[in-house]
Amino acid sequence: MKLQTKIILTSTLLLFVLLVVANSSIYFIFKKTMTDNAVARLQVDSKNITEGLKQVSNNSVNKKNLLRAYLPPSGMIRILPSKGTPLFVAIKEQVDLQDLPYSYEDGERATVKNIHNHLYAIVHTPVIWSNGDVVSLEVTEQLTDVERSLQILKLILIIASLAILIPTIIGSRLLSRIILLPIQSLIQTMEDIQESRTFKKIIRPASSKDELDQMANTFNSMMDLLEENYKKQEQFVSDASHELKTPLTVIESYANMLKRWGMKRSDILEEAIEAIHSESIRMKQLTEQMLLLAKGDAHWELKIEQVDIAALCRETAKYLQQAFQRNISIHIHTENAFIRADEKKIKQLLYILVDNAVKYSETSIGIAINRNSSSLSIAVTDYGIGIPKDDLAHVYERFFRVDKARTRSTGGSGLGLPIARRIVAAHEGDIHIESEEGTGTIVTVIFPV
Repeated sequence: MKLQTKIILTSTLLLFVLLVVANSSIYFIFKKTMTDNAVARLQVDSKNITEGLKQVSNNSVNKKNLLRAYLPPSGMIRILPSKGTPLFVAIKEQVDLQDLPYSYEDGERATVKNIHNHLYAIVHTPVIWSNGDVVSLEVTEQLTDVERSLQILKLILIIASLAILIPTIIGSRLLSRIILLPIQSLIQTMEDIQESRTFKKIIRPASSKDELDQMANTFNSMMDLLEENYKKQEQFVSDASHELKTPLTVIESYANMLKRWGMKRSDILEEAIEAIHSESIRMKQLTEQMLLLAKGDAHWELKIEQVDIAALCRETAKYLQQAFQRNISIHIHTENAFIRADEKKIKQLLYILVDNAVKYSETSIGIAINRNSSSLSIAVTDYGIGIPKDDLAHVYERFFRVDKARTRSTGGSGLGLPIARRIVAAHEGDIHIESEEGTGTIVTVIFPV
């Protein structure tokens, strides 16, 4: 069963049940009120008859004449003895009333009976008849007006119910179409995506600012994110292939040189071994970076211990100064530069930050260490090319590269800052970048102490 059919059936059935309950309540309350009023009126007539019988002479003829005078327009009066047939029957129009069943009542009683699909109000009152016996005065009236009113009410309720149900069914159909339209559009879009293997969005004619519009916007945002990530991964695979292809080409060329002349010429042998070793290290570093990013945070194992940040900064600066022949100055503004962290990961973090600063600048690099009561900060400053303002929000994304051509020329893989952020986050720290294109960059890392 389709969702649209379910919505229509559910709403219609619910409204139908409510209408049945409401109409039944109205009908029976009205019926009860009308019959109670009719019975009350008949009880008054019966009381008047009883008072009249007391005042007339003991002559049965006079009493019968009195009873005929009080005869209801659509009713009957009977005098019922305790045993036997009625002593007196007076019928004004409804001749068939005399066939109604009767019973002697020794006290006052008022009832409403449905006999042969007609309503009758019957009142019994004990009186003393002309022969001195106690008899039951039965006053019966067919509730014709009540029946007519109930028929009219029933017709009105049916017409009113149809007048409510029909627009409700039409409204439910329209509402279900409004609700299901974006869902059907979503289904169609997903089927198109599955068939075409491309990213598509739900086209909304107008923004309604409701949950359905929110669903469509969420789906479109998800498609944007998936498409963006797909393109980044596609670009990353391309970049990684390029990065791996270069050292592999170097290794292959030097291996061919060794096969031809390496065993005869020692200079070629040394050059080939050095090149192969260098490119192998580069490939290892690149694959380690990719594997590190591929791991979830839950798979990181931190060996927490006391780490001297000042010593690690000096060690990193010394290594990179020798490697790049660049001046790296360290400014330590605290006597206590110890934090609890994973020394290997912090060393990797410092290497990434300082290595980036060296690669993207040509002047000196500065490292500053500061500490307060709750945190220790490391700021790495360079005066190089900087980062464009529009790219600052994306530098931590896993596959984002600010300038692909420039990154390749400097030897970068575009994976450093995402790894740095993961390391900082694993230590419950914070990292932020301040940069101005053409002026330089300051990367600040803050660790809790």
